[in-house]
Amino acid sequence: MSTLAHSFITAWKSPRWRWAMLIAVVSDALGFAVLLFPPALWLLDAATAIALIFVLGFNWKLFAALAVEVIPFAQLFPAWTLAVMAMAAKEGQTHPDAATTRPT
Repeated sequence: MSTLAHSFITAWKSPRWRWAMLIAVVSDALGFAVLLFPPALWLLDAATAIALIFVLGFNWKLFAALAVEVIPFAQLFPAWTLAVMAMAAKEGQTHPDAATTRPT
């Protein structure tokens, strides 16, 4: 298993990362449904950003995802999901067990 995947799995053990991933995936899925109605999309993205900041705390990667979501038709790219996955992988690398636990 790759180091990135191992780091993500290590972070996934925490309930806050599972909640964050659920929020991100649901937001990206709902984003497709409201793609042609920009005000609803803006509200969805604002609510997602607030929810993820509440769950994960402040992180610039969330604002990068929000910037991608603001660009018209870039919403087809699952920015929230990928941002949370990247943050979880980074968290898994800095997690105390990440250095001692090796994949078999």
